Amino acid sequence: MALWSAPGSVGRTSTALNLAACSAVKMRVLVIDLDFVAPSVALLAAGQELPSLSTVLHHHQMAPTVDEAFLREFAPHFSGLRNGFRVIAGLSRPERWPEIEPRLLGSLLKDLGTFVDLIVCDLHASAHKLLAANAVARSILAEADSVIALANANPLSLSRLLREIHELQALRQDNESIHVVFNRVDGNKPQPPESAAFVELTKMAAPTTIREDRDVFDLLVSRASVKATMRKRSAYKSDIQALTDKVLGL
Repeated sequence: MALWSAPGSVGRTSTALNLAACSAVKMRVLVIDLDFVAPSVALLAAGQELPSLSTVLHHHQMAPTVDEAFLREFAPHFSGLRNGFRVIAGLSRPERWPEIEPRLLGSLLKDLGTFVDLIVCDLHASAHKLLAANAVARSILAEADSVIALANANPLSLSRLLREIHELQALRQDNESIHVVFNRVDGNKPQPPESAAFVELTKMAAPTTIREDRDVFDLLVSRASVKATMRKRSAYKSDIQALTDKVLGL
């Protein structure tokens, strides 16, 4: 599963982590930070010291066997909670991304697939030249089983999404595997006007919406488990769970 967005602060990384938290209730999950502009998974990992992606790839090349010891050292559980999901941190500087070869990353992900059921790839926000220059992002977007294209439900975010989504479509064989999601939607307006505008202009399926609920959002991230959350009736929690089930076909 890959998370992608047009430029702008749309909550992509936090959505990736919360999708992972929901999925981890039923399966083994790994989140890998592939945002080469502003990686933030490590910043949200409750003070953990996480090995960078380049370190993980280097060790995988030197000893290309993934086992439990490898996972403990290079893909630890988020926030140290063993009932949650695992994480691999990104690179701190954009200029280092040419070090990452898609072929080597693909080999690592294939080997990790023996130990996890779902890999969630948090990509950077697209921008024409940046995506064209990042072979890793292009390979992930082309090969992922599904892509979540995230935006906010406002005119500016919609215009950015419309400007960029054609580049995503060019990498995919069909639109059915692209799930467009409007994040941080006003709970009083679960079907924002931007949703109808998107359908009219792209002829794609209507976007899924995630309603705003700040308290629930923070708990899902900080505790890394949907079981640890708050109020039974939470719009955000139910929307994240519905999106997880939809994308995974549950």
